[in-house]
Amino acid sequence: MAKELPNITKIAVALSNHSKMLVLDSLMDKRGHTLLEIAREANIQPQTASYHLQNFINNGWVKMEKSGRFHYFFLVSDQVAALIEQFSPLSPSASTHTLTRALKVDKMRTFRSCYDHMAGKIGVLITDQLLADHLISEEPQAYQVTPDGLNFFEKDLNIDLETVQKKKRLFTVKCLDWSERKHHLGGALGNAIFDAFSKQAFVERDPNTKRALYLTAEGKYFLHTELNCQFE
Repeated sequence: MAKELPNITKIAVALSNHSKMLVLDSLMDKRGHTLLEIAREANIQPQTASYHLQNFINNGWVKMEKSGRFHYFFLVSDQVAALIEQFSPLSPSASTHTLTRALKVDKMRTFRSCYDHMAGKIGVLITDQLLADHLISEEPQAYQVTPDGLNFFEKDLNIDLETVQKKKRLFTVKCLDWSERKHHLGGALGNAIFDAFSKQAFVERDPNTKRALYLTAEGKYFLHTELNCQFE
């Protein structure tokens, strides 16, 4: 029996209020989080967070895993994260009302994880420099690794591109960055670069701001010497 056309109204309902978006945003770092952590991050009651999470589970956007006495919630795939990022540039932004919140937002705009790859001002800078150095080339919907890029990714970052290409997802994605309004590199290669940066301690997670990242001294040195990235 043939299936009906996709019911996109479910997406509209799922994104219909601010607290739902905050619940999803709390999972955008790809890591598992407990109900209380999600409720605290979204500034809502645990009962409300539980209700939203159950709706997302029913839609197939979120999954729950049990470890000991704790239940952890995860986004199901990068497609959900991409949906949120795609809508974000079109959405109005309210003014921040506290210094603490303003600092967190500034950190997010500067450098953050977009599910499993790097985004924000620095994420876009890295993508721009990969293009400028002809390590990747740009196509309408994706990027391609050049011969020089093949050498760079495999030798300088120890990325096995053959293995990355075999993953059951798009190899590269042009992900529209909500804060920079430009594209950054996503997909399997974007994730592999983020993993390589993390393993070599070029990038660390900010302990006080969910999703925010920062470059270590080693990371700044690598990007400056290998990609000629200039930092303010």
